[in-house]
Amino acid sequence: MSSSRAAEYAIFAKDRRVTVSDGTEIAYTVVGAGGDRTPIVFVNGWTCPDAYWVGIGPRVVDAGHPAVFVDTRGHGQSGLPRAAGCAGRNLRDEDVAVDRLARDLVEVLDDAGIERAAFAGHSMGVQLIFELLRVAPERVAALVPVAGTFENPVRTFADLPVLDRLYPIADVLFRILPFELLRPVVARIDSPELGFRLIKAIRVAGPKVTAEHVAPHVAQFADINFSVLWRMMSALRLHSTADLLPEADVPVLVVAGRRDLFTPPSVQERMAGLIPGAEIVWFDDAGHMLPIEEPEGIAEVLVEFLERRVVARPVT
Repeated sequence: MSSSRAAEYAIFAKDRRVTVSDGTEIAYTVVGAGGDRTPIVFVNGWTCPDAYWVGIGPRVVDAGHPAVFVDTRGHGQSGLPRAAGCAGRNLRDEDVAVDRLARDLVEVLDDAGIERAAFAGHSMGVQLIFELLRVAPERVAALVPVAGTFENPVRTFADLPVLDRLYPIADVLFRILPFELLRPVVARIDSPELGFRLIKAIRVAGPKVTAEHVAPHVAQFADINFSVLWRMMSALRLHSTADLLPEADVPVLVVAGRRDLFTPPSVQERMAGLIPGAEIVWFDDAGHMLPIEEPEGIAEVLVEFLERRVVARPVT
C-alpha cells in the first residue's frame, strides 16, 4: 500500500528500501549512521507515522546512537505482499501477523548491516518489539515499550473488557460493509484542526498535544487503507507474549503515561511486573500519545538507560 502522499508527511525521509522474504517492500532510513553507540530502532504504532519520534530521535542521535525509522508494512511508504482487495480479502492472515511484522524489523537490520539494536516501540509497536524475543532474541540489545501492551490491546482498552467481547460482531459487520465505503468520510478528516478535535474527543491525547503535533498522523489516517489496518488489529488481538516476558534476559525500560486510556496504567504495571529487572518510568500528565507529549523526558531516560544497562556495539 505504499502511498504517493506518504513522503509528504514523513518526518524522516525514507531513503532506503528492502524487499523482505515475503516480497513486501519496506521503507526505512538510518540517521546518524556514524554514531558509536547502540543503534535504536523506532517502531511506530497502529495508524501512526514516524512523527511520534520527531522530538526523541534527533536527541538520541546527538547522544551518539544511530537511529532507524521504519514504515510498518501497510503504512506510509511500505507496501504489502499483494494488493489487499476490497475489505482486505486478498490478504492472508500471515501477511499482517505480529510475527511477520517483527521479522520485517529483523530484515531491516540485515539490510542496514546492524547486528544488534535497542528497540523502542509505541502502542502497536510494543507488541512487535516483544515478539522479537521469540523470532530473533540474539538481535535485541534492549527493549523500550512506550504506551503499549504485550497482548490483546482490545481487552484492556479503557479497562472495558466488554469491547473485546463485541469485537467479533464488528469484525463480521466490516466484512459485509467494508471500510472502503467509509473512505469519503475518512478523507474529510484530512485537516489537522478537525483531527485534533477528534483525538481530543476520544481522549487519546493529553493536555500537551497540539494540532501541529498530530498533523502528520491525521494525513496518514486519511491516506491509509483501514481494511488492512482492521486485519492487523485482529492479529494484534490474538497475539500475546505473556509466555516470553518472565524469561526475558535483556534490559527493559517501560515508559508509561498515567492518563493513558488506550493502554491504561494497570497494563503497564502488569507488564513491568512480568519482566525480570524491568524498570518503569511514569509521566503523570501524559496519555497514549506519550512520545509527542513528553519527548524531552523520554529521550533523557532512554539515553541514560542505555548508557547504564547496555554495552555499546557499533553499527557493523
